[in-house]
Amino acid sequence: MKLTSFYSEDELSSIRVSSVDETVNEVKGLFFHEQLAEEQILLEIYSSSKDVISDVDELRLDFDRIYSRKQIGKKCLFGRYKFVDSSEYQKDYSVKTILAIKNEQRYLNATFKNFQILLPRKSFFNKSEEPMLFASLKNNNFYLLNDFRSETEEVEESFLKKTSRWIKKRISFGTSSK
Repeated sequence: MKLTSFYSEDELSSIRVSSVDETVNEVKGLFFHEQLAEEQILLEIYSSSKDVISDVDELRLDFDRIYSRKQIGKKCLFGRYKFVDSSEYQKDYSVKTILAIKNEQRYLNATFKNFQILLPRKSFFNKSEEPMLFASLKNNNFYLLNDFRSETEEVEESFLKKTSRWIKKRISFGTSSK
């Protein structure tokens, strides 16, 4: 963790340097509180919390990251994905995801509840990567928490698309050179 990305300057300015040991203990205490917040987020993600809705001011949220159940259902079309409770995903989430949730909660001064994931179905060609993580909002809406995940999904092409493009290139090259 970089100290420059620690934006709680108010807490750092309250540290009084009287001895080296006291200063080290104060800094350890600050990092302990940060780690405790991250572990609370992980506990909330891995626990099943049905019927609890995040009480967040939706006007402060990024509009591009709010999805309705119908929009998410389009992704689940033809069984490519399934929309389930986050407690069903038993693998680890990246540190980037946990820090993004923590920063978002601090920015909004709210706590997200009832996490859902858009889990890709098991397939031979799928890579094992973490699913898209959503927090439940009012009016059957969901807020995408790891938005960087969707950016990488759009950039990466599926194995079949790459293979078909390669085959088309080879066929066109073979027919055009004769």
